[in-house]
Amino acid sequence: MQDEEGLRRRWFPVARVEEAVPRHVVQVQLLGQEVAVWRDDAGRINAWENRCPHRGVRLSIGLNDGKELRCQYHGWRYASGSGQCTFIPAHPDQKPANVIRAKPFAVVEQYGFVWVNLAEDADPADVPSPGLNAWTTLRSIFIAAPAAAVGEALLAEGGQSADGLIFAQADDAILLLQPVTDDQTILHGLVPEVAEAERLPVLRAQNARLSALCDTLKRPAV
Repeated sequence: MQDEEGLRRRWFPVARVEEAVPRHVVQVQLLGQEVAVWRDDAGRINAWENRCPHRGVRLSIGLNDGKELRCQYHGWRYASGSGQCTFIPAHPDQKPANVIRAKPFAVVEQYGFVWVNLAEDADPADVPSPGLNAWTTLRSIFIAAPAAAVGEALLAEGGQSADGLIFAQADDAILLLQPVTDDQTILHGLVPEVAEAERLPVLRAQNARLSALCDTLKRPAV
């Protein structure tokens, strides 16, 4: 696995695309950084540092009106895309300074997930490919263990990985790690697209397998 600086320059899945529904804000965390993910009514996805530039209140508890994100505390509004502050209720006739804006992170939607990169110069072309032309996403699972420990467990199950973050399993599932903090990980997954009639059994089987992995990692070492 890469060092901390290398990880901050890498793209990670942080949510399934269907979780970023209109008029909603999703709070996620990547490498200790809280991120507010939201979609505007035009379909554009945003990933911002989860703090209002005014008083630092979490933007994830704010209001997504389809064009802007409004802070819950003092009602400051920030435009989709740029994060530029557009309105300050205490000064309704005053145009907010250009320097007042939410901090955006690079974000793209690919392979059924919302991907975020914390680096300043992130390139969407660097989003890693899972190697599937058609896929079905699995339910993401939170694991109270470091990404390295999750990776070791997946390797012990027969998974293969070139970087310790994306694992190809023997049953063709692709598992992707999202390091939440130093000791917390979210496990995302994809399987090759299945027929509708087979979808529920496949998803149940994968969920049971990943839940068992989670339970194993929870047990104290003996």
